[in-house]
Amino acid sequence: MNYKNLRAFLLLSVFSLGLILPLKSIAADSFNILLYHHVSSTMPRSTSITAKEFESHLAYLKANDYTVMDLATAIESVQQGNPLPNKAIAITFDDAWRDIYLNGFPLLKKYNYPFTVFVNTDPVDQNNRHTMTWDMLRDLKQHGVIIANHTQDHDYLVRKPAYDGQWLTQALENIDYAQQRLTKELGEVPKWLAYPYGEYNDPLKAALKEKGYIAFGQQSGGVAEFSDWQALPRFPAAGAYSSLKTLKTKLASQPFPANYTAFKNPVIRIDQGDQNQPILDVALTQSQKLGVRQQLSCFIVGERQMPNWQNKMNFTVQADKALGKGRNRYNCTAPIWGQKNYYWLSHQWLIYAGDAPPKE
Repeated sequence: MNYKNLRAFLLLSVFSLGLILPLKSIAADSFNILLYHHVSSTMPRSTSITAKEFESHLAYLKANDYTVMDLATAIESVQQGNPLPNKAIAITFDDAWRDIYLNGFPLLKKYNYPFTVFVNTDPVDQNNRHTMTWDMLRDLKQHGVIIANHTQDHDYLVRKPAYDGQWLTQALENIDYAQQRLTKELGEVPKWLAYPYGEYNDPLKAALKEKGYIAFGQQSGGVAEFSDWQALPRFPAAGAYSSLKTLKTKLASQPFPANYTAFKNPVIRIDQGDQNQPILDVALTQSQKLGVRQQLSCFIVGERQMPNWQNKMNFTVQADKALGKGRNRYNCTAPIWGQKNYYWLSHQWLIYAGDAPPKE
C-alpha cells in the first residue's frame, strides 16, 4: 500500500470511528415517564399545570434534545434489550380530564409529541362534564395517542378492611371491567394499568402479573430492565412538581440499578401491628464506587435520612420517626460516577389503619 492509499485508509478509519462512537454514546438503556393530570388554571393546583407551564415543559424538552417517545415503543425497547435514544422521555396523563383534550392536546400536536392517557371509565360513561367523551378519546386514539386503563371508578384498590379472596376478586373485576369498556369503545388497547393514587400491594401486583398487566405507580424514578413491571415509576410534573428548576434534575436522572421487585409490601397496616417506620431494603444490581455510595442521600417526608450500607451492594433506609397516615415516599438519589446527572430511586408506602378512605 503506497503512502497516498495508506493516508486515505487511515482517514477513512478515523472517520468511520467518528461515526460509530457517537452512536454508542447516545444510546441508553432506560427512560423516564412524566405524570400529569389537569392542564388547567382553574382545577385543583395539587394536580394541575397551566397551559403556559405545560408548554414551557414541552419547549424545554425540545430545546434540550430530549426524545419524547411513544410509551409502548419505549417499554418494548427496554424489555427486548434494544437501545433507547439518550434522554428518552414518555408523557402520561391520568383520569382523562377534558382539559387534557382542550388545552394539552393542541400543544402536544404542536410539538408532535406522543402521549398516553389512563382512563377511569365510569365518568366517561356518565358524561361527566369534566372528563372527556368517548368521541374525544376516539379522536385521540386516531391521532396515535395511547389510551389505557385507570380502573372503572378510580376506587382505592387497597384501602380495604381485609385482603382476602373477595377483595382481590372485586379489585380485578373493577380493572377488567374498565379494560372491556375501553376495548369495546376504542378497539384494541394495551394491557396496562395506572393504579389510582399510585396505591397497590403485593397480592394485587402478583395477580396483575399473572393476568399479563403492566402497571404504573406514582412514585418517582426511571424505567429499566431491572424495574418492577407491576409498579413502574413516573415523575409527577404538576402542582408542586411543575417547576422546571427542580424538574430538570429529574428529567436527566437515571434509575438506580436495584432489584425493585424485592422491595417490601408497600402497605403498612398499623391496625394489624405493622411498624409505621418501615425499612426499605435495597439490593443493587450493579456495584457502585465508594464515592457514589458515600454521596447517596435519602429524603423522607422532606427530611434527609442517611442510608445504612451493609456491604457494597446492599443498603437500608428507615424513617427516624413514625410516618403519618396516608401516602409517604422514600426518595434516594446519588451522583452518577463521571456524569453530572443523578441516580434516582423511590418507594411509596401507604400507612393504613383499615378505616374508611378519604375523599380526594
